[in-house]
Amino acid sequence: MAFWQLIRFRVIYPLVLFLLLFLDGNLMSSLGGILNHFPFHILPLLTLIWLFYAIEFEVTNRIAFWVYVVLIGLLFDIYYTGILGSYTIAFLAACVVMDRLRPYFDERLMSGLLLCLIGLIIYLLVTYAAGFIINIADVSLGRFLLYELVPTVVLNIIIAALGYYPAWSLFQVLS
Repeated sequence: MAFWQLIRFRVIYPLVLFLLLFLDGNLMSSLGGILNHFPFHILPLLTLIWLFYAIEFEVTNRIAFWVYVVLIGLLFDIYYTGILGSYTIAFLAACVVMDRLRPYFDERLMSGLLLCLIGLIIYLLVTYAAGFIINIADVSLGRFLLYELVPTVVLNIIIAALGYYPAWSLFQVLS
């Protein structure tokens, strides 16, 4: 790999990551009436999907991946809740689990989506547990699983499936 390709990837990956952070918030703001239509609460997690692509396509060793995970978690905490730690731990937990399970999956679409599914569930369960511990989650576990986890996972798996091959192509061009 040429030096300019490595630099290009190191610049473009975090740039897209930070743009997706704000796109997540923009989607929730502009589509809030649709995504939060009672009784459902659906979260677009484009940032976590982008982190999943880095794990799935094995590019975490070419960039400061874990630094980006912590920074994105802190920015999520500051931008969305104002309580430091909940999203940081959720992003770290989801990425660590996906990274540890990655050797057992191949690069096919269905294997990748299963890995993404596991990461999404870990992320959502950690955020629910953090909200429950600090007493801001006032919904039962059953309602959380039925009305937030399932619809959120369905939306984000569809998004991950639609972006899987374009992201793979982008990573191939940049690498």
